[in-house]
Amino acid sequence: MKSINRNHLWLASFLLLALQGSLLGQIRRYDIIISEIMADPTPAVGLPAAEYVELHNRTDSACLLVGCTLRLGNTAKALPAISMDSGGYAIVVAEKYRGDFEPLGIEVYTLSSLSITDGGQLLTLNDASGAILHSVAFRKQWHEARIKQDGGWSLELMDDRQPWLGQEGWASSVDPSGGTPGRANSHAPLPPDRTAPLLWRATMPDSLTLRLWCSEPLAPPATSGGDPFELTPGILLVGVTEVPPHYDALDLHLAAAPDSLTRYRAIVTGGLTDCAGNAMAVGAALEWGMAHPPEAGDLIINELLSHPLGGTDADFVELYNRSDHLLDLKAVKIGSGGDTLPDKAVTAVSSGMLLPPGHYVALCKDRRLTLTEYNCRDPLALVPCDSLPAYANSAGVVFVTDYGLRPIDRLAYDEGMHYGRLTSTEGVSLERLDPERPTQDDGNWHSAAESVGFATPGYANSQQAPIVSDGDLTVEPEVFSPDNDGFEDFACIRLQLPANECRLSICLYDQRGTPVRHLVNNALCGTEALYRWDGDDDRGQPVPSGLYIVDARWWHAERRPGHRRKVVAVYN
Repeated sequence: MKSINRNHLWLASFLLLALQGSLLGQIRRYDIIISEIMADPTPAVGLPAAEYVELHNRTDSACLLVGCTLRLGNTAKALPAISMDSGGYAIVVAEKYRGDFEPLGIEVYTLSSLSITDGGQLLTLNDASGAILHSVAFRKQWHEARIKQDGGWSLELMDDRQPWLGQEGWASSVDPSGGTPGRANSHAPLPPDRTAPLLWRATMPDSLTLRLWCSEPLAPPATSGGDPFELTPGILLVGVTEVPPHYDALDLHLAAAPDSLTRYRAIVTGGLTDCAGNAMAVGAALEWGMAHPPEAGDLIINELLSHPLGGTDADFVELYNRSDHLLDLKAVKIGSGGDTLPDKAVTAVSSGMLLPPGHYVALCKDRRLTLTEYNCRDPLALVPCDSLPAYANSAGVVFVTDYGLRPIDRLAYDEGMHYGRLTSTEGVSLERLDPERPTQDDGNWHSAAESVGFATPGYANSQQAPIVSDGDLTVEPEVFSPDNDGFEDFACIRLQLPANECRLSICLYDQRGTPVRHLVNNALCGTEALYRWDGDDDRGQPVPSGLYIVDARWWHAERRPGHRRKVVAVYN
Protein backbone atom coordinates (compact mmCIF):
# COMPACT_ATOMS: atom_id res chain seq x y z
CA MET A 1 0.00 0.00 0.00
CA LYS A 2 2.79 2.39 0.87
CA SER A 3 4.47 1.51 -2.44
CA ILE A 4 1.27 2.33 -4.33
CA ASN A 5 0.96 5.69 -2.56
CA ARG A 6 4.56 6.53 -3.42
CA ASN A 7 3.90 5.61 -7.04
CA HIS A 8 0.77 7.75 -7.07
CA LEU A 9 2.70 10.64 -5.58
CA TRP A 10 5.46 10.25 -8.15
CA LEU A 11 2.93 10.09 -10.99
CA ALA A 12 1.07 13.14 -9.71
CA SER A 13 4.31 15.10 -9.49
CA PHE A 14 5.30 14.04 -12.98
CA LEU A 15 1.90 15.05 -14.40
CA LEU A 16 2.02 18.35 -12.53
CA LEU A 17 5.44 19.20 -13.95
CA ALA A 18 4.34 18.17 -17.43
CA LEU A 19 1.19 20.25 -17.08
CA GLN A 20 3.24 23.18 -15.84
CA GLY A 21 5.52 23.01 -18.86
CA SER A 22 2.53 22.83 -21.19
CA LEU A 23 0.71 25.70 -19.56
CA LEU A 24 3.76 27.93 -19.38
CA GLY A 25 4.13 27.53 -23.12
CA GLN A 26 0.60 28.89 -23.53
CA ILE A 27 0.52 31.67 -20.94
CA ARG A 28 1.68 34.98 -22.30
CA ARG A 29 2.12 38.45 -20.92
CA TYR A 30 -1.18 39.85 -19.61
CA ASP A 31 -2.96 36.46 -19.69
CA ILE A 32 -2.81 36.27 -15.89
CA ILE A 33 -2.90 39.69 -14.27
CA ILE A 34 -2.96 41.51 -10.95
CA SER A 35 -6.50 42.90 -10.86
CA GLU A 36 -6.96 44.21 -7.29
CA ILE A 37 -4.69 45.36 -4.47
CA MET A 38 -5.59 45.86 -0.81
CA ALA A 39 -2.50 47.55 0.59
CA ASP A 40 -3.97 49.28 3.66
CA PRO A 41 -6.93 47.28 5.03
CA THR A 42 -7.54 49.31 8.18
CA PRO A 43 -9.83 50.79 9.25
CA ALA A 44 -11.85 47.96 7.71
CA VAL A 45 -15.01 48.95 5.83
CA GLY A 46 -16.64 45.57 5.31
CA LEU A 47 -13.86 43.14 4.45
CA PRO A 48 -11.38 41.31 6.68
CA ALA A 49 -8.63 43.61 7.94
CA ALA A 50 -6.06 41.82 5.79
CA GLU A 51 -3.86 42.74 2.86
CA TYR A 52 -4.51 40.80 -0.33
CA VAL A 53 -3.59 40.64 -4.01
CA GLU A 54 -6.16 39.40 -6.50
CA LEU A 55 -5.07 37.54 -9.64
CA HIS A 56 -7.33 37.18 -12.66
CA ASN A 57 -7.29 34.75 -15.59
CA ARG A 58 -8.16 36.75 -18.72
CA THR A 59 -8.03 33.75 -21.06
CA ASP A 60 -10.80 31.48 -22.36
CA SER A 61 -9.19 28.40 -20.79
CA ALA A 62 -8.71 27.12 -17.25
CA CYS A 63 -5.14 27.31 -16.08
CA LEU A 64 -2.85 25.98 -13.39
CA LEU A 65 -0.06 28.26 -12.23
CA VAL A 66 2.92 26.36 -10.85
CA GLY A 67 6.24 27.85 -9.78
CA CYS A 68 5.10 31.45 -10.19
CA THR A 69 6.45 34.31 -8.09
CA LEU A 70 4.85 37.45 -6.71
CA ARG A 71 7.45 40.16 -6.20
CA LEU A 72 6.69 43.06 -3.84
CA GLY A 73 9.39 45.66 -4.38
CA ASN A 74 12.63 43.73 -3.85
CA THR A 75 10.98 40.83 -1.98
CA ALA A 76 10.08 37.72 -3.98
CA LYS A 77 7.34 35.40 -2.72
CA ALA A 78 6.98 31.90 -4.21
CA LEU A 79 3.29 31.30 -4.89
CA PRO A 80 1.60 27.97 -4.25
CA ALA A 81 0.08 26.11 -7.19
CA ILE A 82 -3.00 28.15 -8.19
CA SER A 83 -5.89 26.83 -10.24
CA MET A 84 -8.21 29.28 -12.01
CA ASP A 85 -11.18 28.75 -14.28
CA SER A 86 -11.57 30.72 -17.48
CA GLY A 87 -12.23 34.31 -16.40
CA GLY A 88 -11.64 33.24 -12.78
CA TYR A 89 -9.98 34.90 -9.81
CA ALA A 90 -7.54 33.90 -7.08
CA ILE A 91 -6.88 35.72 -3.81
CA VAL A 92 -3.43 35.68 -2.24
CA VAL A 93 -3.25 36.46 1.50
CA ALA A 94 -1.05 35.75 4.47
CA GLU A 95 -1.67 32.30 6.05
CA LYS A 96 -2.91 33.79 9.33
CA TYR A 97 -5.87 35.43 7.54
CA ARG A 98 -7.14 32.32 5.74
CA GLY A 99 -9.99 31.83 8.21
CA ASP A 100 -11.11 35.47 7.93
CA PHE A 101 -12.07 34.96 4.28
CA GLU A 102 -13.92 31.63 4.73
CA PRO A 103 -17.26 33.28 5.68
CA LEU A 104 -17.13 35.15 2.36
CA GLY A 105 -17.02 31.88 0.42
CA ILE A 106 -13.72 32.87 -1.18
CA GLU A 107 -11.09 30.24 -1.91
CA VAL A 108 -7.78 31.80 -0.99
CA TYR A 109 -4.14 30.89 -1.58
CA THR A 110 -1.77 31.71 1.20
CA LEU A 111 1.79 32.80 1.81
CA SER A 112 3.64 32.65 5.10
CA SER A 113 3.47 36.44 5.14
CA LEU A 114 2.32 39.25 2.88
CA SER A 115 3.35 42.85 3.48
CA ILE A 116 2.41 45.50 0.91
CA THR A 117 3.73 49.02 1.42
CA ASP A 118 0.80 51.34 2.21
CA GLY A 119 2.21 54.22 0.20
CA GLY A 120 2.73 52.09 -2.89
CA GLN A 121 5.37 49.91 -4.53
CA LEU A 122 6.04 47.80 -7.60
CA LEU A 123 4.16 44.48 -7.68
CA THR A 124 5.26 41.96 -10.32
CA LEU A 125 3.84 38.56 -11.25
CA ASN A 126 6.45 36.24 -12.81
CA ASP A 127 5.97 32.80 -14.32
CA ALA A 128 8.20 29.82 -13.44
CA SER A 129 10.81 30.88 -16.03
CA GLY A 130 11.02 34.39 -14.56
CA ALA A 131 9.14 36.08 -17.42
CA ILE A 132 6.90 38.95 -16.33
CA LEU A 133 3.19 38.29 -16.76
CA HIS A 134 2.05 41.61 -15.28
CA SER A 135 3.40 44.47 -13.17
CA VAL A 136 1.77 47.37 -11.34
CA ALA A 137 3.67 50.25 -9.74
CA PHE A 138 0.79 51.58 -7.65
CA ARG A 139 0.78 54.57 -5.29
CA LYS A 140 -1.55 55.51 -2.48
CA GLN A 141 -2.46 58.65 -4.44
CA TRP A 142 -4.21 56.47 -7.02
CA HIS A 143 -7.08 56.67 -4.54
CA GLU A 144 -8.48 60.02 -5.70
CA ALA A 145 -10.58 60.51 -2.55
CA ARG A 146 -8.40 61.45 0.42
CA ILE A 147 -10.63 59.48 2.80
CA LYS A 148 -9.95 56.27 0.83
CA GLN A 149 -6.20 56.88 1.01
CA ASP A 150 -6.49 56.45 4.78
CA GLY A 151 -7.25 52.73 4.44
CA GLY A 152 -10.03 50.15 4.14
CA TRP A 153 -10.44 50.40 0.35
CA SER A 154 -8.81 48.38 -2.40
CA LEU A 155 -7.45 49.62 -5.70
CA GLU A 156 -9.14 47.92 -8.65
CA LEU A 157 -8.15 47.55 -12.28
CA MET A 158 -11.09 49.21 -14.01
CA ASP A 159 -10.96 47.29 -17.28
CA ASP A 160 -9.35 43.84 -17.57
CA ARG A 161 -9.31 44.31 -21.35
CA GLN A 162 -6.61 46.96 -20.81
CA PRO A 163 -4.40 45.58 -18.01
CA TRP A 164 -1.31 47.41 -19.30
CA LEU A 165 -2.66 50.77 -18.15
CA GLY A 166 -0.96 52.54 -15.27
CA GLN A 167 -2.59 55.09 -12.99
CA GLU A 168 -5.28 55.95 -15.53
CA GLY A 169 -6.49 52.33 -15.46
CA TRP A 170 -6.88 52.00 -11.68
CA ALA A 171 -9.30 53.45 -9.14
CA SER A 172 -10.62 52.90 -5.64
CA SER A 173 -13.27 50.24 -5.31
CA VAL A 174 -16.79 51.63 -5.17
CA ASP A 175 -18.21 48.45 -3.63
CA PRO A 176 -19.79 49.20 -0.22
CA SER A 177 -17.59 46.57 1.40
CA GLY A 178 -14.40 48.36 0.30
CA GLY A 179 -13.33 45.82 -2.33
CA THR A 180 -14.35 42.91 -4.53
CA PRO A 181 -11.96 40.03 -3.74
CA GLY A 182 -12.71 36.90 -5.79
CA ARG A 183 -15.26 38.51 -8.09
CA ALA A 184 -15.57 41.07 -10.90
CA ASN A 185 -14.37 44.54 -10.01
CA SER A 186 -16.85 47.31 -9.31
CA HIS A 187 -16.08 49.63 -12.24
CA ALA A 188 -17.57 49.83 -15.73
CA PRO A 189 -15.13 49.08 -18.58
CA LEU A 190 -13.17 51.97 -20.01
CA PRO A 191 -13.61 53.21 -23.60
CA PRO A 192 -11.45 51.36 -26.14
CA ASP A 193 -7.97 52.77 -26.70
CA ARG A 194 -7.88 54.50 -30.11
CA THR A 195 -4.78 56.61 -29.44
CA ALA A 196 -1.48 55.80 -31.11
CA PRO A 197 1.60 55.49 -28.90
CA LEU A 198 4.12 58.34 -28.98
CA LEU A 199 7.85 58.62 -28.45
CA TRP A 200 8.16 60.36 -25.10
CA ARG A 201 11.74 60.79 -23.94
CA ALA A 202 15.25 59.44 -24.34
CA THR A 203 18.22 58.71 -22.11
CA MET A 204 21.52 56.86 -22.40
CA PRO A 205 22.12 54.25 -19.66
CA ASP A 206 25.63 53.80 -21.09
CA SER A 207 27.64 54.97 -24.09
CA LEU A 208 26.40 52.08 -26.29
CA THR A 209 22.72 52.06 -25.30
CA LEU A 210 19.99 54.51 -26.24
CA ARG A 211 16.79 54.02 -24.23
CA LEU A 212 13.61 55.38 -25.78
CA TRP A 213 10.53 55.75 -23.59
CA CYS A 214 7.04 55.60 -25.09
CA SER A 215 3.81 57.15 -23.88
CA GLU A 216 2.38 53.67 -23.12
CA PRO A 217 3.47 50.01 -23.10
CA LEU A 218 4.13 48.40 -26.46
CA ALA A 219 2.62 45.15 -27.68
CA PRO A 220 4.72 42.05 -27.05
CA PRO A 221 7.07 41.31 -28.62
CA ALA A 222 7.89 44.84 -29.74
CA THR A 223 11.21 43.83 -31.27
CA SER A 224 10.28 40.95 -33.59
CA GLY A 225 9.81 42.89 -36.81
CA GLY A 226 13.37 43.98 -37.52
CA ASP A 227 14.89 47.33 -36.64
CA PRO A 228 12.02 49.77 -36.00
CA PHE A 229 14.31 52.83 -35.94
CA GLU A 230 16.79 54.71 -38.09
CA LEU A 231 19.51 56.63 -36.26
CA THR A 232 20.93 59.73 -37.93
CA PRO A 233 23.52 60.87 -38.68
CA GLY A 234 25.65 57.80 -39.22
CA ILE A 235 24.97 55.53 -36.22
CA LEU A 236 24.63 51.78 -36.79
CA LEU A 237 21.94 49.99 -34.79
CA VAL A 238 22.85 46.41 -33.87
CA GLY A 239 19.81 45.36 -31.84
CA VAL A 240 16.66 46.35 -29.99
CA THR A 241 15.38 44.87 -26.72
CA GLU A 242 12.32 45.47 -24.53
CA VAL A 243 12.74 47.06 -21.11
CA PRO A 244 10.88 45.40 -18.21
CA PRO A 245 8.86 45.56 -16.05
CA HIS A 246 6.29 47.76 -17.83
CA TYR A 247 7.63 47.40 -21.39
CA ASP A 248 7.04 51.07 -22.18
CA ALA A 249 10.67 51.55 -23.25
CA LEU A 250 13.08 50.03 -25.77
CA ASP A 251 16.86 49.76 -25.58
CA LEU A 252 18.61 50.47 -28.87
CA HIS A 253 22.08 48.92 -28.91
CA LEU A 254 24.68 50.92 -30.82
CA ALA A 255 27.65 49.61 -32.77
CA ALA A 256 29.82 52.50 -31.56
CA ALA A 257 29.60 55.30 -29.03
CA PRO A 258 28.15 58.56 -30.41
CA ASP A 259 30.27 61.66 -30.83
CA SER A 260 29.99 63.86 -27.74
CA LEU A 261 29.48 67.05 -29.79
CA THR A 262 26.85 65.72 -32.20
CA ARG A 263 23.08 65.79 -31.69
CA TYR A 264 21.34 62.79 -33.24
CA ARG A 265 17.79 61.76 -34.11
CA ALA A 266 16.01 58.43 -33.64
CA ILE A 267 13.34 58.06 -36.33
CA VAL A 268 10.53 55.47 -36.31
CA THR A 269 10.52 53.37 -39.48
CA GLY A 270 7.51 51.19 -38.56
CA GLY A 271 6.42 48.02 -36.81
CA LEU A 272 5.65 49.42 -33.34
CA THR A 273 2.16 49.16 -31.87
CA ASP A 274 0.63 49.57 -28.45
CA CYS A 275 -1.17 46.70 -26.72
CA ALA A 276 -4.49 47.76 -28.27
CA GLY A 277 -3.02 47.52 -31.79
CA ASN A 278 -2.59 51.24 -32.50
CA ALA A 279 0.53 51.84 -34.62
CA MET A 280 3.18 54.41 -33.77
CA ALA A 281 3.48 57.00 -36.54
CA VAL A 282 6.24 56.36 -39.05
CA GLY A 283 8.62 59.32 -39.02
CA ALA A 284 8.13 60.15 -35.36
CA ALA A 285 11.50 61.21 -33.95
CA LEU A 286 13.39 62.17 -30.80
CA GLU A 287 16.60 64.13 -30.42
CA TRP A 288 19.37 62.39 -28.49
CA GLY A 289 23.10 62.37 -27.90
CA MET A 290 25.72 62.42 -25.17
CA ALA A 291 24.55 64.67 -22.35
CA HIS A 292 26.76 67.40 -20.92
CA PRO A 293 27.11 67.81 -17.15
CA PRO A 294 24.75 70.62 -16.10
CA GLU A 295 26.38 73.82 -14.92
CA ALA A 296 25.08 76.86 -13.06
CA GLY A 297 22.53 78.71 -15.19
CA ASP A 298 22.15 75.93 -17.80
CA LEU A 299 18.81 74.77 -16.41
CA ILE A 300 16.56 77.43 -14.91
CA ILE A 301 13.37 77.48 -12.89
CA ASN A 302 10.76 78.84 -15.31
CA GLU A 303 7.40 78.26 -13.60
CA LEU A 304 6.14 77.11 -10.21
CA LEU A 305 2.79 75.92 -8.91
CA SER A 306 3.18 75.66 -5.15
CA HIS A 307 -0.45 76.28 -4.14
CA PRO A 308 -2.64 73.80 -6.07
CA LEU A 309 -6.37 74.32 -6.28
CA GLY A 310 -8.15 72.44 -3.50
CA GLY A 311 -4.91 71.31 -1.87
CA THR A 312 -4.42 68.48 -4.39
CA ASP A 313 -1.11 67.06 -5.63
CA ALA A 314 -1.19 69.05 -8.87
CA ASP A 315 2.06 70.87 -7.87
CA PHE A 316 4.72 71.22 -10.53
CA VAL A 317 8.07 72.87 -11.15
CA GLU A 318 8.86 73.76 -14.75
CA LEU A 319 12.49 73.84 -15.90
CA TYR A 320 13.89 75.36 -19.10
CA ASN A 321 17.14 74.38 -20.82
CA ARG A 322 18.73 77.67 -21.82
CA SER A 323 22.12 76.09 -22.60
CA ASP A 324 23.29 75.04 -26.07
CA HIS A 325 23.64 71.31 -25.25
CA LEU A 326 21.62 68.28 -24.16
CA LEU A 327 21.06 67.81 -20.44
CA ASP A 328 20.00 64.52 -18.82
CA LEU A 329 17.61 65.07 -15.93
CA LYS A 330 18.82 61.95 -14.15
CA ALA A 331 21.93 64.05 -13.38
CA VAL A 332 19.80 66.83 -11.86
CA LYS A 333 18.28 67.12 -8.40
CA ILE A 334 15.22 69.19 -7.53
CA GLY A 335 15.08 70.41 -3.96
CA SER A 336 13.41 72.66 -1.42
CA GLY A 337 14.55 74.99 1.34
CA GLY A 338 18.08 75.89 2.23
CA ASP A 339 20.49 78.70 1.45
CA THR A 340 23.67 77.41 -0.18
CA LEU A 341 22.40 73.79 -0.22
CA PRO A 342 18.83 72.43 -0.34
CA ASP A 343 17.30 71.00 2.84
CA LYS A 344 15.86 68.15 0.75
CA ALA A 345 16.63 67.07 -2.82
CA VAL A 346 15.50 64.23 -5.09
CA THR A 347 16.49 63.17 -8.60
CA ALA A 348 14.48 65.13 -11.14
CA VAL A 349 13.80 62.14 -13.45
CA SER A 350 15.35 58.98 -12.01
CA SER A 351 14.82 56.97 -15.21
CA GLY A 352 16.43 59.73 -17.29
CA MET A 353 15.30 62.33 -19.83
CA LEU A 354 17.47 64.11 -22.38
CA LEU A 355 16.25 67.72 -22.54
CA PRO A 356 17.33 69.54 -25.73
CA PRO A 357 18.24 73.24 -25.71
CA GLY A 358 15.25 75.57 -25.72
CA HIS A 359 12.88 72.90 -24.34
CA TYR A 360 10.68 72.85 -21.25
CA VAL A 361 9.84 70.09 -18.78
CA ALA A 362 7.27 70.25 -15.99
CA LEU A 363 8.09 67.93 -13.08
CA CYS A 364 4.73 66.88 -11.62
CA LYS A 365 3.86 65.33 -8.29
CA ASP A 366 0.71 63.79 -9.84
CA ARG A 367 0.86 63.97 -13.63
CA ARG A 368 -2.75 62.86 -14.10
CA LEU A 369 -4.00 65.69 -11.87
CA THR A 370 -1.90 68.31 -13.62
CA LEU A 371 -3.15 67.11 -17.02
CA THR A 372 -6.72 67.23 -15.76
CA GLU A 373 -6.61 70.66 -14.12
CA TYR A 374 -4.62 72.63 -16.70
CA ASN A 375 -4.46 73.13 -20.46
CA CYS A 376 -1.30 71.18 -21.27
CA ARG A 377 -0.42 71.89 -24.91
CA ASP A 378 2.41 69.34 -24.87
CA PRO A 379 1.46 66.50 -22.49
CA LEU A 380 4.78 64.76 -23.17
CA ALA A 381 6.56 67.71 -21.51
CA LEU A 382 4.91 66.69 -18.22
CA VAL A 383 7.03 64.11 -16.43
CA PRO A 384 6.14 62.46 -13.11
CA CYS A 385 8.38 63.09 -10.13
CA ASP A 386 6.52 61.20 -7.39
CA SER A 387 8.85 62.40 -4.65
CA LEU A 388 8.79 66.07 -5.72
CA PRO A 389 9.29 68.09 -2.52
CA ALA A 390 6.25 69.67 -0.93
CA TYR A 391 6.53 73.42 -1.46
CA ALA A 392 4.76 75.72 0.96
CA ASN A 393 1.79 77.60 -0.47
CA SER A 394 2.79 81.15 0.37
CA ALA A 395 6.60 81.21 0.53
CA GLY A 396 9.52 78.84 0.15
CA VAL A 397 12.63 77.92 -1.81
CA VAL A 398 13.03 75.88 -5.00
CA PHE A 399 16.53 74.52 -5.55
CA VAL A 400 18.07 72.91 -8.64
CA THR A 401 21.48 71.23 -8.32
CA ASP A 402 23.60 68.72 -10.14
CA TYR A 403 23.97 65.21 -8.71
CA GLY A 404 26.84 66.37 -6.52
CA LEU A 405 24.59 69.12 -5.06
CA ARG A 406 26.41 71.94 -6.83
CA PRO A 407 23.83 74.72 -7.35
CA ILE A 408 22.38 75.24 -10.83
CA ASP A 409 19.48 77.58 -9.96
CA ARG A 410 17.57 78.75 -6.89
CA LEU A 411 14.33 80.66 -6.35
CA ALA A 412 13.06 82.04 -3.05
CA TYR A 413 9.40 82.76 -3.82
CA ASP A 414 6.55 84.39 -1.94
CA GLU A 415 2.97 85.48 -2.63
CA GLY A 416 4.08 89.09 -3.14
CA MET A 417 5.53 88.06 -6.53
CA HIS A 418 2.00 87.35 -7.80
CA TYR A 419 -0.30 89.78 -9.56
CA GLY A 420 -1.49 92.05 -6.77
CA ARG A 421 -5.17 92.11 -7.74
CA LEU A 422 -5.73 88.37 -7.45
CA THR A 423 -8.22 87.55 -4.71
CA SER A 424 -6.40 84.23 -4.20
CA THR A 425 -3.22 82.63 -5.53
CA GLU A 426 -4.71 79.13 -5.11
CA GLY A 427 -4.31 77.22 -8.37
CA VAL A 428 -2.24 80.02 -9.97
CA SER A 429 1.35 79.43 -11.04
CA LEU A 430 4.23 81.92 -10.94
CA GLU A 431 5.78 82.42 -14.38
CA ARG A 432 9.23 83.75 -15.17
CA LEU A 433 9.13 86.74 -17.50
CA ASP A 434 12.63 86.64 -18.98
CA PRO A 435 14.98 83.62 -18.97
CA GLU A 436 17.99 85.91 -19.29
CA ARG A 437 17.20 88.01 -16.23
CA PRO A 438 18.32 86.81 -12.77
CA THR A 439 16.10 84.19 -11.16
CA GLN A 440 16.05 85.95 -7.81
CA ASP A 441 14.49 89.14 -9.16
CA ASP A 442 10.96 89.69 -7.90
CA GLY A 443 10.21 91.86 -10.93
CA ASN A 444 10.99 88.92 -13.20
CA TRP A 445 7.96 86.92 -12.02
CA HIS A 446 4.21 87.27 -12.56
CA SER A 447 1.04 85.24 -12.14
CA ALA A 448 0.08 83.10 -15.14
CA ALA A 449 -2.72 84.64 -17.18
CA GLU A 450 -6.36 83.78 -16.63
CA SER A 451 -6.77 83.30 -20.40
CA VAL A 452 -4.60 80.13 -20.29
CA GLY A 453 -6.18 78.72 -17.13
CA PHE A 454 -3.64 80.24 -14.69
CA ALA A 455 -0.73 77.91 -15.61
CA THR A 456 1.31 76.81 -18.63
CA PRO A 457 3.08 73.58 -17.61
CA GLY A 458 5.52 72.31 -20.22
CA TYR A 459 5.33 75.17 -22.74
CA ALA A 460 6.14 78.87 -23.18
CA ASN A 461 4.82 81.10 -20.41
CA SER A 462 1.75 83.24 -20.90
CA GLN A 463 3.50 86.19 -19.28
CA GLN A 464 6.78 87.24 -20.86
CA ALA A 465 8.79 90.44 -20.69
CA PRO A 466 8.56 92.41 -23.95
CA ILE A 467 11.70 92.76 -26.02
CA VAL A 468 12.93 96.29 -25.51
CA SER A 469 15.68 98.16 -27.31
CA ASP A 470 18.70 99.64 -25.61
CA GLY A 471 18.32 103.14 -24.28
CA ASP A 472 18.47 105.35 -21.22
CA LEU A 473 14.92 104.77 -19.95
CA THR A 474 12.45 102.54 -21.77
CA VAL A 475 8.86 101.74 -20.79
CA GLU A 476 7.25 98.91 -22.74
CA PRO A 477 4.41 98.80 -23.57
CA GLU A 478 3.54 102.48 -23.38
CA VAL A 479 -0.13 101.56 -22.89
CA PHE A 480 -1.10 98.52 -20.81
CA SER A 481 -4.21 96.98 -19.25
CA PRO A 482 -3.50 95.17 -15.97
CA ASP A 483 -6.30 92.57 -16.11
CA ASN A 484 -4.17 89.36 -16.14
CA ASP A 485 -5.56 88.24 -19.49
CA GLY A 486 -2.09 87.47 -20.82
CA PHE A 487 -1.93 90.54 -23.10
CA GLU A 488 0.02 93.65 -22.01
CA ASP A 489 -0.79 93.10 -18.33
CA PHE A 490 2.15 95.10 -16.97
CA ALA A 491 4.77 97.65 -17.96
CA CYS A 492 8.49 96.80 -18.02
CA ILE A 493 10.64 99.73 -16.96
CA ARG A 494 14.22 99.34 -18.14
CA LEU A 495 17.06 101.72 -17.36
CA GLN A 496 20.66 101.76 -18.57
CA LEU A 497 22.93 103.13 -15.82
CA PRO A 498 26.40 104.66 -16.25
CA ALA A 499 28.24 102.39 -13.79
CA ASN A 500 27.94 99.54 -11.35
CA GLU A 501 26.79 100.20 -7.79
CA CYS A 502 24.42 103.03 -8.69
CA ARG A 503 21.59 103.76 -6.26
CA LEU A 504 18.20 103.96 -7.96
CA SER A 505 14.72 105.19 -7.06
CA ILE A 506 11.68 104.99 -9.35
CA CYS A 507 8.37 106.67 -8.53
CA LEU A 508 5.09 106.83 -10.50
CA TYR A 509 3.16 110.15 -10.48
CA ASP A 510 -0.35 110.90 -11.68
CA GLN A 511 -1.17 113.88 -13.89
CA ARG A 512 -1.53 116.17 -10.86
CA GLY A 513 2.00 115.35 -9.74
CA THR A 514 0.89 113.22 -6.82
CA PRO A 515 3.12 110.17 -6.15
CA VAL A 516 1.03 107.00 -6.42
CA ARG A 517 3.62 104.22 -6.44
CA HIS A 518 7.15 104.14 -5.04
CA LEU A 519 8.35 101.23 -7.19
CA VAL A 520 12.04 101.30 -6.15
CA ASN A 521 13.64 103.11 -3.25
CA ASN A 522 17.42 103.49 -3.07
CA ALA A 523 18.08 100.09 -4.70
CA LEU A 524 21.67 99.08 -5.43
CA CYS A 525 21.92 98.26 -9.16
CA GLY A 526 24.36 97.24 -11.87
CA THR A 527 24.60 98.88 -15.27
CA GLU A 528 21.09 97.74 -16.19
CA ALA A 529 17.89 97.73 -14.14
CA LEU A 530 14.54 96.14 -15.05
CA TYR A 531 11.35 96.49 -12.99
CA ARG A 532 7.70 95.62 -13.48
CA TRP A 533 4.71 97.82 -12.69
CA ASP A 534 1.32 96.08 -12.43
CA GLY A 535 -0.67 99.31 -12.38
CA ASP A 536 -1.21 99.36 -8.60
CA ASP A 537 -0.56 102.07 -6.03
CA ASP A 538 1.38 101.86 -2.77
CA ARG A 539 -1.65 100.29 -1.05
CA GLY A 540 -1.87 97.55 -3.66
CA GLN A 541 -5.02 99.03 -5.19
CA PRO A 542 -5.46 99.55 -8.96
CA VAL A 543 -4.80 103.10 -10.13
CA PRO A 544 -7.48 104.81 -12.28
CA SER A 545 -7.14 104.76 -16.03
CA GLY A 546 -5.00 107.60 -17.31
CA LEU A 547 -1.48 108.88 -17.92
CA TYR A 548 1.33 108.43 -15.39
CA ILE A 549 4.89 109.71 -15.18
CA VAL A 550 7.72 107.23 -14.61
CA ASP A 551 10.32 109.22 -12.70
CA ALA A 552 13.75 107.53 -12.36
CA ARG A 553 16.58 109.07 -10.33
CA TRP A 554 20.02 107.61 -9.63
CA TRP A 555 23.27 108.60 -8.00
CA HIS A 556 26.78 107.21 -7.66
CA ALA A 557 29.66 108.02 -5.32
CA GLU A 558 31.98 108.93 -8.22
CA ARG A 559 29.53 110.26 -10.84
CA ARG A 560 26.96 112.97 -11.24
CA PRO A 561 23.35 112.14 -10.33
CA GLY A 562 20.98 111.25 -13.18
CA HIS A 563 17.27 111.81 -13.83
CA ARG A 564 14.95 110.51 -16.57
CA ARG A 565 11.18 110.57 -17.15
CA LYS A 566 8.77 108.68 -19.38
CA VAL A 567 4.98 108.63 -19.78
CA VAL A 568 2.94 105.42 -19.53
CA ALA A 569 -0.81 104.97 -19.95
CA VAL A 570 -2.93 102.62 -17.83
CA TYR A 571 -6.24 101.37 -19.19
CA ASN A 572 -8.44 99.58 -16.65
